[in-house]
Amino acid sequence: MPRTQTGLLVLRLGLASVFLWFGFSQLLDGLSWVSWVPDWAVAFLHLPPAMIVLGNGLFEVVFDALLAMGLWVRFVALILALHLALITFDIGLTAIGVRDFGLTLATVALALMGKGENTEHSI
Repeated sequence: MPRTQTGLLVLRLGLASVFLWFGFSQLLDGLSWVSWVPDWAVAFLHLPPAMIVLGNGLFEVVFDALLAMGLWVRFVALILALHLALITFDIGLTAIGVRDFGLTLATVALALMGKGENTEHSI
């Protein structure tokens, strides 16, 4: 496997593992995440914060599993990058926000490059 494909595989699996950890953490211990739900999300969705956390956790687990399996990598990475960009913007310029900004850009890079196997045609 060429180095570029190996690098993309490592990037894809590394991002998927981080995102899966957060997704499962929200599903298994949602109450610890309720304080992170912004007021605008509650007002926009008309749902209690605990339900938003569970929905977000489910979204992340499903999309991150697709990413880990290498299915629809470019599309899934784009959706995850947009999702994480929204979170990053909401958190702002903090240590966590800067970390999430780096993860957002790494996910954008994956969306632009594909999964590494015939990147011209991977979706």
